[in-house]
Amino acid sequence: MLIAILNQSKGAVTDADVATMTAAIATQIQVDVAPAWDRAPATVTFYNDPKDVPAGAYGVAIVPTIQDQPQGVLGYHIEHWGVAAAQPIFANGAQALTGDWSVSSTLSHEVLEMFIDPACNLWADNGQGTAYSLEVCDPVEAPTYTVNGVSVANFVTPSWFNPQGTAPFDKKGQVTAAFTIAPGGYANYMNGGHFTPAAGGYATYVQGGQVKQQWGTNYPGWRKTMKSPPTAPRMARSHRILALWHT
Repeated sequence: MLIAILNQSKGAVTDADVATMTAAIATQIQVDVAPAWDRAPATVTFYNDPKDVPAGAYGVAIVPTIQDQPQGVLGYHIEHWGVAAAQPIFANGAQALTGDWSVSSTLSHEVLEMFIDPACNLWADNGQGTAYSLEVCDPVEAPTYTVNGVSVANFVTPSWFNPQGTAPFDKKGQVTAAFTIAPGGYANYMNGGHFTPAAGGYATYVQGGQVKQQWGTNYPGWRKTMKSPPTAPRMARSHRILALWHT
């Protein structure tokens, strides 16, 4: 799996900083995420020119703001592609390479969730009639941790999505049980939907139900306004935004 990183921020973030955060995320997947999820590591590569991205690659672009989403949304991913917005990150006092809500941690968030659920369509049953979207960074979104001095996203392990799971449930040890939310995290869930079994004990959405959000006790209010239903994973979670890569 190749995940291409592009800098389309129109000068908001330098190519040098994007190359630095890309290298840190590549190391994070190789050393932390792939072993925790028992998967072959993805290759994460920064490309200066979108034309150089190989056919069939997945990718995330850093952009000024995200089209067709409420103002201030930091990151968004769907099938095959994702984006991370620089302007709202800087507007809320965050940095490019360090700290919670940084450009690097937002990029890491989108890359990791793409790596674990490339089709952006998997859900996990908590054993009590509720399905949680397979978003590995949302439940522990903050605080972040560093790789080679660069802030990257915390992430949950497969145990978090298993009602009988055992520790560790996330990289930083922020949560101590499956389907629980860290103070700085949140989760998308659904009651009453119809699903089809998928590989790994997960499921894909068919119809019915409604996506809702569960918030950590310290989740920032300014972030909640960006996580309303329009930005939550859609029922099918499989829309495309290929046009962003050709601008």
